[in-house]
Amino acid sequence: MKYIFNRLSGLGMTAGLLFFTACKKDNNTNPGTPTYTIPDTYQFANADSLTAKTYLSMIGQMEAAINNGNNGNAVSSTQLNLMYANTGGYFRDTTFSGSIINLNSSGLQLKNSTLSTGQLLIQTILDSIGVDSQTGLPASNGVAGVSDRKTLLSANGIYWRQYFTKTMMGAVIGHLITDVFLGDSLNSATIGMTAKQHAWDNAFYLWCVPGNFPANRTGVKYWGSYTSQIDSGIAKPVVTMTGINANTTLLNAFLKGRAALANNDSTTAVAQANIIIPFFETMEAAAALHETNEAKGNLPNGAAAVCGNLSESFGFWTALGLNPHKKISTADYQAVLALYGTNFYTITPAGIQAIQDKISSIYGWDAVKSNL
Repeated sequence: MKYIFNRLSGLGMTAGLLFFTACKKDNNTNPGTPTYTIPDTYQFANADSLTAKTYLSMIGQMEAAINNGNNGNAVSSTQLNLMYANTGGYFRDTTFSGSIINLNSSGLQLKNSTLSTGQLLIQTILDSIGVDSQTGLPASNGVAGVSDRKTLLSANGIYWRQYFTKTMMGAVIGHLITDVFLGDSLNSATIGMTAKQHAWDNAFYLWCVPGNFPANRTGVKYWGSYTSQIDSGIAKPVVTMTGINANTTLLNAFLKGRAALANNDSTTAVAQANIIIPFFETMEAAAALHETNEAKGNLPNGAAAVCGNLSESFGFWTALGLNPHKKISTADYQAVLALYGTNFYTITPAGIQAIQDKISSIYGWDAVKSNL
């Protein structure tokens, strides 16, 4: 875990510039721009989600392989790294809309779709999973192994599968949405409007929600799950939205931008992308704070439960540190990072509260931090 923290402390903190120039007016009312209707659901005749679902399936199958360690089985770090690079044929075929897709021959891989600053960190996580899964010991402070909650923990309490997932949600999923499909594709002068529409589609479906979300929440996962959690807090079932308006912000921007592209209105699409791209920092910070609320609620349930929540929070904070569009200062980022300490087994309730309070103060969430 110390190596993980050292890697994070060395992350570059220069905030990346947005790819786009903001548009101050509603382009649908500007003279010379087309008039069109923005739908209530993401239902477009030529929508293409294949690439997004391929990436999500790869992450899901890597998670399944990592989860074998939660049952006391040794996990091969070699296999995990080969899956990460889509080498060796370790993925199973999957089915989309009645068609069988061979992930191994898809031409896609997670490694080269990871932010370059995060690739070595992900490989370090995969290597650590391989080593810690082979101890054959019960997890305890200072001893890597399987906890009483059937979770593979490092000697310092990192729940490896959750830390992997939450880091990948930023370093891969967030990166693909913001930089590749919204950034590179919309700025490209070499692809046509249909290709840009499909790029926008894949950005939307990497959110991992159905087209008629949020009325339909079937199959939501990754950011599709967390945007609701950071809107509604830890109370279940969801009744009221009291958080940061993540679902509304993303849905409105995705719908308006895609409708714009369907009507050759690139200016409006760019403006909507400018809403989505910086919002990922907001979501990563809110999700990190959300998991501190979960950790506080799990204090009576023992160390392994708290370690799980802190690992998720830490993963989101890791993802934020890799985010090239973040606006947080280096000093503030490192101040929060230091509060996680180097051993989740020894963190105190006051220590958890300190993480929450610091994130809340940076982002101005004191009024809603207990709801997130």
